[in-house]
Amino acid sequence: MFTRLFLGSGWILAVFLSSAAIADEGPFGNLDFSRLSKPQEEFFWRRLRSLAEEEAVLTYCGQPDDFAQQAKRGIRACVTSEALDKAESFFRSELKATQDDLRARKASCRTKPEATQGWLGVEIQPIAKGDGDFSGGVGTGALVTGVVENSPAAAAGLKADDIITTVNGEAVASPKELSAKIRALTPAAAVQLGFSRDGARRTVSVKLGAMAFDQNGRAALDMPALVESSKQDLKYVADEVTNMCQRCKTTIWAMFCH
Repeated sequence: MFTRLFLGSGWILAVFLSSAAIADEGPFGNLDFSRLSKPQEEFFWRRLRSLAEEEAVLTYCGQPDDFAQQAKRGIRACVTSEALDKAESFFRSELKATQDDLRARKASCRTKPEATQGWLGVEIQPIAKGDGDFSGGVGTGALVTGVVENSPAAAAGLKADDIITTVNGEAVASPKELSAKIRALTPAAAVQLGFSRDGARRTVSVKLGAMAFDQNGRAALDMPALVESSKQDLKYVADEVTNMCQRCKTTIWAMFCH
């Protein structure tokens, strides 16, 4: 969640944002999802999800804005009512899912989380049959499915498909146990990780980074920072789509505007 996905030709990204329940303000246009290429449509849904997450942050922290109304006024004349309805349903669903997640996390809107625990920077999952070299005895541990860019794990050369099996010589039975061992260490601690790659056993020294975690062991959210960045991004997109069709009449998108 809480990704930032924006490209320069930005109005396509917000072109369907709105609430169809807002009062009519003239005829609809002709642009719908069939007019978008597959990459454009995929990008649109990713971007719409990130905007819904940002709106959820503001609402959760008691600072809702009028982003949807501004977007509606800007693009109504460009798009079909069916496209608006589909996008609205998706936006509301993602908005609710994010709000539910924030409530479950009991995220604090007032304080910045303090990073006092060790952080490795890997995405991990349990080992299933077919993962790694089971014939070599690797049946426990944590399968690395991704490595965070510029993280301690990346600096140490860990890669996706590695299987982490030990921390400072102690066996790791599962992803949960690996996470617990790393969080129990202090930031900047030097850790010896044992892992398997392509069936070969290896060891690497890693200097841990710092991270704050919530009560469920998930990375804690810096809500004050998210509130500010969400405000800025939503305002930027809202400004971009203001009087959108007035601008698009002078562009290649003129065919979609009434």
